[in-house]
Amino acid sequence: MRLYTKKTRTAINVYLFLFLFCPPLGGTAAAKYKVRLGMSDRHAKLLLAQYETAKKVYKAKDYAEAKSLFDGLRKIHHSSALSPYIDFYHALAAYHNGEKATARQAFLEIQAQFPVWNKRNEIHYWCAQCSFEAGDYAEALASLALIEDKCMEQPILQMKKYFLKQIENDGVLQELIKRFPDDPIIKDILHKKVARQAYLTQYFSLLHRLKQQYNFSDYIYDPLKHLTSKHKTAYNVAVLLPFFVDELNYAACTDQFVIELYQGIQLAIERLAQEGIVVNLFAFDTKRDVSVTKALLAQEAMPYMDLIIGPLYPDTIPLVAAFAKKHKINLVNPISNNSAVTQGNPFSFLFQPDLETYAQRAAALTLSDIYGKATTEPSIGVFYGTDPKEVLQATLYKHRVEQQLGKPIDLFVQLSSATVKNFFKQASNQEEEKLESTKQDRLDYTKLTHIYVPSQHELFISNVISLCLKLGIKPQIIGHEQWIKKEILNVYQLKRLPILFLSPNYIDYSRPALSAFRKKFFEKNGTHPNEKSYIGYEMMLFFGRMLGRYGTYFQKEWENMHYSSLIFQGVSYGKQHSNQHIPVLRFAKDKFVVDALP
Repeated sequence: MRLYTKKTRTAINVYLFLFLFCPPLGGTAAAKYKVRLGMSDRHAKLLLAQYETAKKVYKAKDYAEAKSLFDGLRKIHHSSALSPYIDFYHALAAYHNGEKATARQAFLEIQAQFPVWNKRNEIHYWCAQCSFEAGDYAEALASLALIEDKCMEQPILQMKKYFLKQIENDGVLQELIKRFPDDPIIKDILHKKVARQAYLTQYFSLLHRLKQQYNFSDYIYDPLKHLTSKHKTAYNVAVLLPFFVDELNYAACTDQFVIELYQGIQLAIERLAQEGIVVNLFAFDTKRDVSVTKALLAQEAMPYMDLIIGPLYPDTIPLVAAFAKKHKINLVNPISNNSAVTQGNPFSFLFQPDLETYAQRAAALTLSDIYGKATTEPSIGVFYGTDPKEVLQATLYKHRVEQQLGKPIDLFVQLSSATVKNFFKQASNQEEEKLESTKQDRLDYTKLTHIYVPSQHELFISNVISLCLKLGIKPQIIGHEQWIKKEILNVYQLKRLPILFLSPNYIDYSRPALSAFRKKFFEKNGTHPNEKSYIGYEMMLFFGRMLGRYGTYFQKEWENMHYSSLIFQGVSYGKQHSNQHIPVLRFAKDKFVVDALP
């Protein structure tokens, strides 16, 4: 196992082992050292001969035999001046023979039995090595703290960095900081580890909390630090979509939305050309097939692309994402909201907000309303189903709100399709006797001030709305734009209840730019555009402009950038890898308007 650099490893090996060859051998030497060894000449000669033989076996890397020989010496000559050397060699032979537990115990015994030995620093070092490998980090650090030799500072630092960087649990590092508050290495490793996690997972709250707790510096993990963003006269963009055709024949495509998406991309390329941004578009048909996609990625020109759009389906996404990461090519998925597409990849982006962003936005709206109205006793309820997407959003919302308010939310209810009606039937009738089996059955639903429903299922939504109307309450309700698109709610319900809709794809049809696009699209394709056409157009226009403005690694300039869209309300990434701009709609004066809340 290679733990350290060759230079450091050589230095520490010399330092640790040269002293083991110091006891001189031979008849004269035995007589000279008999007082030091505490035995007669004959016994000294015999001991030194056996010791020399055992060392030769050890140097020949026959560790099992060496361990056996040194073990024999330990039993016969357990009280001589050579005892710590013999014990040390015995422990080293056990270590290199793969008997790590035996070696660790042997080193610890030497540490305890010979506390003033002039080679105790080396023993502390090996105790730490074995303890680290055993996962006993606190014991290892305690052993290293006993080393007084300043010449060993560099090997100690190398050892700490190697093992502490392998700790996956942030809590373990935080506990070590408590045990060793004066050790800056632990704090530095935790800081950089969390900063990297924050960048890759887009979860920055832990990083901010630790910066306050430990007064961390403004270290920023930047995997693009050594990359130069190139400005080019023309940019190559690959579109990997499942057209399901050998030639680009729109009529043969089985997934019509793919063609609608691509038609929007084509129009954006024309618009970019008018702005002086030249984009060479290359369309590749993945056919939703892994082997086909592999063959496409193997094409000679693919590593020289400046941007990849797609693919759309789970089987091919990881393959293309890995390719983009390897070749350092930015990749954008136009329709997915799954953060797994981007995690761990500094070159991967979602044009849509991910589910985590939805939940964070909903929590921010709730908290803003509570603080803005100075609500003294907010009562917050979350209703969600069994769909993993709903579970994720509900859980993140709950965590964020509870973290800010410093107390649990009042109602956190997961329901299946089979239990929805019965639950809301009981909840809506406050006069009937309630079941006493769960906490939520005893809650006074009339006190609910805020409700979050991360669901798009009509059964869920209609029951939540009916509950509020029957109880005569008007909590702030946060839902999704699909409630509007699916026409789940009627005008009466929209007027009676203060409902906020998270609407990343909201389109203001009165905008002149939209009218111009619709006209151009119809002239070119003979059909009117739909949502996928708008997404393709806006996405390509945005990323094309980013290439033209900032070059191939445009994300290096994104932290404080907000982009005003032509069709949608805006695009914003910051440090994130999904679109952070989510407009909020409410129904006012018989129409939907963009809410002014933050």
